[in-house]
Amino acid sequence: MAEKNDDFLEKIKRVAEKAEDLIEDQVEKLKKSGTIDKIEDYINKAGDFAEEKIEQFKNSDIPDKVDDFVQKAEKKTREVTDKISEKVDDLVDNLKGKKKPEPTSQSGENTNHPKPV
Repeated sequence: MAEKNDDFLEKIKRVAEKAEDLIEDQVEKLKKSGTIDKIEDYINKAGDFAEEKIEQFKNSDIPDKVDDFVQKAEKKTREVTDKISEKVDDLVDNLKGKKKPEPTSQSGENTNHPKPV
């Protein structure tokens, strides 16, 4: 049994060595053909293109528009938060028994209660 395991391990070792040789041969072929240099050039060109586009974006009015949008969103959020806080305060006051006068509609009817039938 040990002999079969040793034979199997030898076969795996030979296959690994052949794979390594094959990879080394292919890398050499790529180097000689100039493919690696071309890939490097394409990578550099892509990097330059990306940097150029980033610079164009920074110099455009888009960042300012985004800043304006963020400011408007923050303002609206504060307004909504203030309204919610006010309603929560009113609710807490009502629960404590310190009822505030309920708002009425223009006709003078109470807006928080249904009309009698």
